[in-house]
Amino acid sequence: MKLSEKALLYRELAKLVGAHFHLDRSLDLLLKQHPSHARRTWLEGLQTGLKDGKGVAASITENCGAFSDELEFALIDAGERSGRLGDAFSHLSRYFEAWNIAVKQALGALIYPLLLAHLGIVLPELPTMVTATMEDKPAGMDRVFLPLAVLWLIILSLFLLWRWLSRLGATSSAVDFWLSRLPLIGSVRRHWALARFCQVFHACLLASMQITESMLLAGRASHSGLLRQAAQDAAQRIAAGATISGAMADVHGFPLIFVHGVATAEESGTLDHEINRWSAAETIEAGDAVQRASQWLPKIAYGIVVLYVAWRIIGLMAGYGQMLKEIERM
Repeated sequence: MKLSEKALLYRELAKLVGAHFHLDRSLDLLLKQHPSHARRTWLEGLQTGLKDGKGVAASITENCGAFSDELEFALIDAGERSGRLGDAFSHLSRYFEAWNIAVKQALGALIYPLLLAHLGIVLPELPTMVTATMEDKPAGMDRVFLPLAVLWLIILSLFLLWRWLSRLGATSSAVDFWLSRLPLIGSVRRHWALARFCQVFHACLLASMQITESMLLAGRASHSGLLRQAAQDAAQRIAAGATISGAMADVHGFPLIFVHGVATAEESGTLDHEINRWSAAETIEAGDAVQRASQWLPKIAYGIVVLYVAWRIIGLMAGYGQMLKEIERM
């Protein structure tokens, strides 16, 4: 399911549940709106689970697993337990809206460098192709298609590699550590991970769930191997009698300033407000990090493409010179 579709799905559910519509009635209304195949499958899966007497979280986990992830499972589970299901849907709607905007910004910023790279491949070959046509020789289209194929092979390979590493980084602390150290991209990963952790941890606090269970759920929902491992280690220390902030301070993975904020909130009894504040702040920071990345990554791409185009221009001028000589001979 696309990010925009998820944002729309949870926004509509939050609107209906917040207006005190029964969930069964809400699902019937949304299904009558002719949703996309993915959203219809999700809604029908939830509807089937509810008819079987299961809870919302259990229905989604069993019937909608192909369209949902740990963040959705954890937030909906906590929202259902606390009686704040509408708030959980609203959280998810805002999250997927922000993530959708971030992805669009990143892709939009890369369009011009990609276009420039294509022109850098095609334009220098035009004189050679024109000269070959004048001499009744094959135009040599392979000189264009082959570099374009190589370019798209590189782009596809980088995309698949990044997706594989990102998924691996969601469970592996070692991989996540190195990904979080990447310039520009690393800060985006770190802020989004902490925002997801805080969203789920806050929802679990409102549901009065055990702190150890809350810590484990938030760690899994963070999509960060570092936070996942840190949450597991912290949960073990909390189970042994440590305070929340003390357990976080003793493990590797939580930002120090975040631990300090949790410590003062724990002492003052305002932990839920502090975690909620961090959730909102990290979401904003993640958006800012995406903007910085969308500004600088295209500039880096420009630099690489400009160097390539400069090299190709030299070949372009030589090709034009050869073409002019052929014209003079005619």
